[in-house]
Amino acid sequence: MSDRIQGFLAGEGIDRFADRYTLAGKPLSTRHSPGMVAATAVAGFAATPGPIAEAFLRALWDMPVPTGEQRYVDGMLQLLSLMHCSGHFRVIDGPEGAVRG
Repeated sequence: MSDRIQGFLAGEGIDRFADRYTLAGKPLSTRHSPGMVAATAVAGFAATPGPIAEAFLRALWDMPVPTGEQRYVDGMLQLLSLMHCSGHFRVIDGPEGAVRG
């Protein structure tokens, strides 16, 4: 599934794909979502290693801090995706705040 999602979005253009599509693959908006790029980069962990997965990861690393109307959601997705891809995403569990990961 990750290969299919990354392949479709890469075909639309990593730096320009729309943030919403119909099930038939038709864009429902003209807005490009940095948060969607970030989340799709994380999907690369489940995808076949190769140039498409690497391109999404590179786009995540090179992404500027989001601005504008959707900056909170896009920024949180960017932050969490960077933490996940860099190996710094940790689960804090229990009353003592033990860190696992």
